[in-house]
Amino acid sequence: MKRWSCLFIFYCSQVLALDAVVTVLETPLLKYRSYQAPVVQYLRKGDVVKVHPSLNNNTDYDHLSPSAEKIQEIREELNQTDQWKQDPLFAGEENSATLEDEFIPTLDRQGNKAFLIRDHLYFYFTNKKELSQKTLTHDPTDYRLEEPLPKRYPLYSPSGYRGQITLGLTQPYDESYPYLSSVKQKGYTSPIDLNVALLRQAPDDKSDRFYIGGVFNVRSFTNSYSLFNGVSAKEQGIRLGLGPFATYDAFKGHKNRLSLYGSLTVNFFNQINVLQESGTTQEQRNYRTLNFSPRFGFQYHRKQVLEDLDFVLGTSLEMEPATTYWSNSAANKADWWQHRGSDKFRTRASFSLAGYLGFQAAY
Repeated sequence: MKRWSCLFIFYCSQVLALDAVVTVLETPLLKYRSYQAPVVQYLRKGDVVKVHPSLNNNTDYDHLSPSAEKIQEIREELNQTDQWKQDPLFAGEENSATLEDEFIPTLDRQGNKAFLIRDHLYFYFTNKKELSQKTLTHDPTDYRLEEPLPKRYPLYSPSGYRGQITLGLTQPYDESYPYLSSVKQKGYTSPIDLNVALLRQAPDDKSDRFYIGGVFNVRSFTNSYSLFNGVSAKEQGIRLGLGPFATYDAFKGHKNRLSLYGSLTVNFFNQINVLQESGTTQEQRNYRTLNFSPRFGFQYHRKQVLEDLDFVLGTSLEMEPATTYWSNSAANKADWWQHRGSDKFRTRASFSLAGYLGFQAAY
């Protein structure tokens, strides 16, 4: 009978206690409710501790309790009695705890009362209260250095950066000025596309995959046209753009990587120079606009072809929306241009595929 009584008492004590797990690398067990309190012992991540069971009190019927003024009046009345002072059940605030408290009561190895920092714990309520808990997204106690360590460690050296330069060719740009005479013959060249990107590892990216930054783009092309009226035309385009750039390593191997990326380039300088000539007579006008062009693509990286230098091979798809080009220069040959004064022409939305190669410095 005594054996069964002891077992009953043991299991009842386990039921009354509430379990919590340490969610940070290391947390102190404090002697009293203060960050300046002496540390009784340290707990490590994953340790399960018993905390005060009042954290799991049922609050469904709190709305039926007396008002705060009435409760205060009852406490002041009971405080004059000996039972209130002697019974630990009625010891006041020291024997109760809520999730709003900064410090949570527990017991140390010697069975003495101690306190844990609430933000360093996750409580096992085994009910819907677990879903309302707030957990830390950053561990303030984790002092460990992330591996791999920098090559010059312990000397400081910047890390988590990428610098990339690529050069490639795109599909010919087939939009042109609306000449007054029909075009007899066209000659296109593949635009040259140069990109310089500076990237930094995204915050909270622990896998070294996601990088964000900016890109500078230069594109140039030359197209020629032969018109039925005997006039030859040449269009030289140059575009300078700047915008955000993001890349994610979808496949990450020791020597090989596949990255997906996207960018949105604002073309702050976008000019097409139109030159028309017939015999010894020629005339040219510059047409400019401001537009943007989103781009998506993927890259293959061959790591460390040289020290801290990766080989890059990639392709992309770029969209340039319908755009209006303007020219404010006056023209002399009225039969060559749409308007002799201010002139404009509109291009359609276009898509272009590009292939390129280059190098990347990653450190």
